[in-house]
Amino acid sequence: MSGTLRVANGSPAAAATRPSHGRLLLRDAEPGDRRPAGVLLREALTPQLADAVFGLGSPGASRYLERLFQRPGTLWSYDITTLAELDGEVVGLVSHAPWAVLAERRRSTLWGYWRAYGLRGLLKLIPRIRALMRASPAVPPDHWFIPCLAVAPEHRGNGVAHALLQTVYRHAEAHAPACSLYVPTSNGTAREFYDRAGYVERGGADSELLHRLAGVSGRVRFERTLTAGRST
Repeated sequence: MSGTLRVANGSPAAAATRPSHGRLLLRDAEPGDRRPAGVLLREALTPQLADAVFGLGSPGASRYLERLFQRPGTLWSYDITTLAELDGEVVGLVSHAPWAVLAERRRSTLWGYWRAYGLRGLLKLIPRIRALMRASPAVPPDHWFIPCLAVAPEHRGNGVAHALLQTVYRHAEAHAPACSLYVPTSNGTAREFYDRAGYVERGGADSELLHRLAGVSGRVRFERTLTAGRST
């Protein structure tokens, strides 16, 4: 499977998710969503890690992530992304696809990096990407994977992340035995969130270079078993 992959179908979430501020809508992302998506992708990685790797050491990761988001067929593309909108404002994002499909996107992602950064920027980016990969534990090939999940800080704690995860599970349960994702080892808040959401830690990996660049020693893989018809 390659090329454009649409895994999300826009659907309204329960109005009770945020009753005092209107109705939450989940929908497929489009290239024109690049600006809010760039901000949320930076949040998903954590600003510290995103700026060290994709910002090339400066707080400019969002603009590069916007460009990667616009290109179909990469690991950061709109075509594997679901957005959460509240009263017309994008407040959350989740990207998700079968791990095997994401693995097939590595070459097109490299091409996307070249287009986004140019040759000089790409030469600076490659060692940072390698450090990030070394800090990424192995994922079983039959798993569904969530590269990014983020909610705008002012909208956290209101069920947006829960609604985004539910749309992932609806797509994944018919195709994979489990769902995996990465969390920086130092992000205690995210680790607690996924623990409450039914995920289990399945090991971590470290990178000395990533620690020097971003102060992040590595990442932990979390896994949640999927059962058809199950909800959290």
